[in-house]
Amino acid sequence: MQKVVKYLGVGITFIFFATAALGALQSSPQAGGNQPPEASPAPKGDQAQAYYHFMLARRYRELAGVYNRSEYIDRAISEYKLAMQADPDSLFLRVELAELYWRNSQTGEAVREAEDILKSHPDYPDAHRLLAQIYWHMLGENQPDKNAKESLQKAIEHLEALTRLSPGDTDSWLLLGRLYRMSNEGAKAEDAFRRVLNADPDSKEGVASLARLYFEQGDYDQVIDLLKKLPEGDLDPQLLAILASAYIQTHDYDNAVANYEKALEQDPDNLQLRRFYAEALMDDGRLPAARTELQKILAADPEDGVTYLRLSQLDRQEGRFDQAREELEHAKTLMPDNPEVPYQQAQLEDLLGNQDKAIQILQGLVKGSENPKGQYTASEAHTRAVFLERLGVIYRSQNKFDQAVDTFRQIASLGSTEAPRGEELIIDTYATNRQYVKALEEADAAIRQFPNERSLKVLRAFTLGEQGHAEEAVQQLQSFLDKTPADRETYFNIGRVWLQAKHYPEAEAAFKKALELTPNADDQEIALFMLGSVYERQKQFDLAEEQFKKVIKLNPLNASASNYLGYMLADRGVRLEESLKYIKQAVALEPNNGAYIDSLGWVYFKLNRYDLAEPNLEKAARLISNDPTIHEHLGRLYLQMGKKVQAEKEWEQALKEWPAATSSDFDSEQAAELQKDLDALKLQLARETPVQK
Repeated sequence: MQKVVKYLGVGITFIFFATAALGALQSSPQAGGNQPPEASPAPKGDQAQAYYHFMLARRYRELAGVYNRSEYIDRAISEYKLAMQADPDSLFLRVELAELYWRNSQTGEAVREAEDILKSHPDYPDAHRLLAQIYWHMLGENQPDKNAKESLQKAIEHLEALTRLSPGDTDSWLLLGRLYRMSNEGAKAEDAFRRVLNADPDSKEGVASLARLYFEQGDYDQVIDLLKKLPEGDLDPQLLAILASAYIQTHDYDNAVANYEKALEQDPDNLQLRRFYAEALMDDGRLPAARTELQKILAADPEDGVTYLRLSQLDRQEGRFDQAREELEHAKTLMPDNPEVPYQQAQLEDLLGNQDKAIQILQGLVKGSENPKGQYTASEAHTRAVFLERLGVIYRSQNKFDQAVDTFRQIASLGSTEAPRGEELIIDTYATNRQYVKALEEADAAIRQFPNERSLKVLRAFTLGEQGHAEEAVQQLQSFLDKTPADRETYFNIGRVWLQAKHYPEAEAAFKKALELTPNADDQEIALFMLGSVYERQKQFDLAEEQFKKVIKLNPLNASASNYLGYMLADRGVRLEESLKYIKQAVALEPNNGAYIDSLGWVYFKLNRYDLAEPNLEKAARLISNDPTIHEHLGRLYLQMGKKVQAEKEWEQALKEWPAATSSDFDSEQAAELQKDLDALKLQLARETPVQK
């Protein structure tokens, strides 16, 4: 009874395929291209024999799939060839055979068969479709660059033909759009995805593809606008994640977190989504909540290397450097080929003062990301730019300005997407090195090349301000208000220029306006900090302290605010134990920051703990050798310790550095007072030095 059932099943399958094949063979286009069945010429040859051999071929294909035996494939190929002999004009049979070749890894035979069809019937869509599929899948194979580029172009060529022949085929338009993205043809990709949405406005894949394209192009507002137009019920976890990522890029962390939470409500077991959520919480400064989410991931997957990487970042931010190092080593074990691991290691080494080691790691990453031909995808270019920027910043911190500029120029050569950032870094490096003429020349050239890059115009204005042309700089910045009167960023930048020029009332007004235009308290952190700095410069210490405490309340890990508040108290000699607490917190977060270490040495000096003040002030002077304030502090310590010759040397160095110092806390009045002290010290040393006869 079981055998009867088995053979009966085969018979039903055969009848089904015979019916399908009859329709397919009868509608197979002849020498007229993609014509409807009724317009085709009368079939030639013995169609009965063709049907018979075709059905045997299909049956052998089916058996090959069930039993994985190569002889069935060989029999199927033979039967297809017999069917084609019986009906030599059937294009359908030829495509079927070509597809079988491909499925059996005989790609060369498949391509030749399909291309032969197109030689005589260039508009036969099934041949174009098959070739597009073949070349698309070849892109996923480990091909040499030249072959991959050729496969990409051929896949595009056949999909372009297919969409021309079948303009309503949204699947083909979607794939074509993805291929255009891969070949960096953004405008064509956008047009392809728009055609999908025009034909099917509810296509989630079309919306997601277009959103990804805008995201890759850095047009995050377009991403947000596109996805916000969808009904909330149509936003699946994938679309919500794209929307959240766009919000992160626009620094709208509250909306980013909210959309990740919505995505997790729909897909709570998605660990990658939960990791993105944790990263958004970290960006928003909600570190305990981020740690909780990361620990949930490790509970579900203890071998998740990326989660260890994120935990190391979190611990580094919170000053737990030993734990961060351990987590990085664990991540490296789990992901030995992930370049982000050594990149994070370089950041940790830099923070801890091991800059030579950080440079060595980054140089390896830069070399590993290099394409000898200088051709990079958008993603490759961005990754390389990140490595180069970090390397150049370390060179700059070591006063290796030429090496920094050379490194940043490599970013500028990576294409129009990365070049503006490279130019910003070059301009800023020239300005840091007080080469203001070069900085302005570079800025002008960059603006001519990228006239729509606002950041370059802002940086040019800052450079003018540093040269003493504050009014001209502010005038240039105010031009942005003509288009957007309520532009908080512009008011903030104007405040920075006035502050640098010591126009404190104007700076105060600008920062207050920026705060007025910033209703979200979480976004007020930097403006409050700058306002506190203005009050401190005007010796309105109570108001300054109020602003810095607001910043610390918003972000307890803001090391700059803790240091500024602590130093402000120490310099005035008030509440020194409280001052020490704030400064220690800053140094714990950034243990190699020369300014913070100077503050620590200075508060110890005020506390008469010269044994603790000396190593800190000496270290600060090594880290920031051109800061006159640090040299003055070290000189006063040496004087109190009776090291008068060393004190004289430090004060001379301070007076040598101060005219070119960009720091606003050492001005001409302070220099004049120090000169008097130095003259008195020199006189004292002269009296104490025995006259040689």
